This record gives sequence, structure tokens and C-alpha cells, in this order.
Amino acid sequence: MPDKLVYLGPEGTYSHQAAEKYKTPDLELVPLSTITKVIDSVNAGDYKYGIVPIENMIEGSVNTTLDKLARKNNRLYIVEEIDIPIKHQLLALRGVKKSDIRIIFSHQQALEQCRGFLEKEFPRVKIITVKSTAEAAKKIKEKRLFDRAAIGSRAAQKKYNLEFLCEHIADYKNNFTRFVVLTKELRYPIDKSVTSFVFSCRKDKPGSLFNILRFLAEAKINMTKIESRPSKAVLGDYIFFVDIDGSPKQTKVQKALEDIQKQSDYFKLLGVYQRRK
Repeated sequence: MPDKLVYLGPEGTYSHQAAEKYKTPDLELVPLSTITKVIDSVNAGDYKYGIVPIENMIEGSVNTTLDKLARKNNRLYIVEEIDIPIKHQLLALRGVKKSDIRIIFSHQQALEQCRGFLEKEFPRVKIITVKSTAEAAKKIKEKRLFDRAAIGSRAAQKKYNLEFLCEHIADYKNNFTRFVVLTKELRYPIDKSVTSFVFSCRKDKPGSLFNILRFLAEAKINMTKIESRPSKAVLGDYIFFVDIDGSPKQTKVQKALEDIQKQSDYFKLLGVYQRRK
């Protein structure tokens, strides 16, 4: 039987596009209804791979993904990164006009990325959040909703045979979302490696964060990203997500990560992978 890759469905989502880009002939794609289900099912061993959005260049990180990856009971690693261009369209049934629309729905991130357009063109229309961009398009098609429109991709338009009411409606035209492939096997690619990890400081005091990150600077390791998230344990307590250039197979990277782990209250390696545009 072929290995299976799960993604946020249904067909026609941007996650589906990322999955298609990663897919090989011996890999079967399986849609699931939420990001949480994608991560939990791979972590439970039900599927070998999962692909989830982790960051959008306009709206920032996908908090659900970060929070799930940071948990101690999560045994998954990032093994690849894929960037997908995000081009939002306003979709409706054929024959529907803009003046017919009473409700617009889509995924929360898509709605936020098109906020300016919606406020200008549809100031009185009700906005509803659903689990994915393609779910909105699918509902319109299956339930024949002539007073509704969905924000989604060209793939969703084609899949559900809808019409473009408006094209290229995002507030920023050069928009990408970063997706990551997850599995239980830690890998070490040879070239152009990125290492991701999460940690928390032992004490909230002046210099505590600096005293950890200085190990990267002293080793001349380039930190390409740092982001904080609430620890969800104590108010005002944070964990930090970091991306660096390099691999733990390199001596200086391995030493820096060991030093960081020794100085941290919590440390977890999230993965080593290549960037694939």
C-alpha cells in the first residue's frame, strides 16, 4: 500500500496545492477537516506524512500549527518547507452578481488577507469563518447558495465549477504561505539546511533571552526567525520559536544547540529540512 500524506481539505485548498507539489507517484493524498486533525493523526501513526501551513507573509504565523508542534507529546519533525503563492478570488455560482451577495465566507486567514477589499466592496455583507477556503466553495456548490460568495483559489473555482465575481482581491498582491511537511522520522538534508527549534528561558529576568541566543552569535550562526508564543502555563510566560541556517550535523551548530538546551527550561528540536520554493 502507498504511504499517505494528509492535508487540510477539501480538494482545492492552498494546503492541497502544497500537497500536490510535494506528492510523489507512490504517495496518496488524504484530506482532513482541520489542522489539528492533520497533526494529531500523523502523531498517532495513522498516516506517515502531514502538510500544514505554518506562516503567511501578510498575517504571520499560524498559531494552531506552532502550538501543536511545541507540545512535549508531539513526536513529529519538519522535513521539508514549501512556499505557495496565495492568490485569492471571490467565487460564486454562475449567474450571480455582486449585488446578490449577502454572505461571504472563507478561512480566517483568507478573510484577514482580504479585509480592505471586503470593507470597501462589501461593507454591509455578513462575514463568516469556515475551516478552509475550499470548504466555503464546496458549500456554495453543493447547497446551491445563490446569495453567498467564497474567498478561495483558482483551484477551488475549477474544482467546484464556480465563477469569478472578483479576481486578485488580497490587500497585498505578493502573498505567500509557508507550508511544512511533518513525519516521525528526523532527517538531515545535505545542502542548504534550516534547523527549527523551540525553547523557553529558565527565569524571566534581564538578559535571560540574550544569554541563550548569544550562543548563536558567538558561533556565527545566522538566525533567520524568532517568534514568541504564550506558554499557556503561566500568564506572561513565553516560549520562543527559532529558525537558523545550518544543520546539527555541523559541529558548531550541534554545540550551539547543546549549549542552548543546557540553559533552557524547555527545549525541543522541531526539524532539519531544506527550503523548496
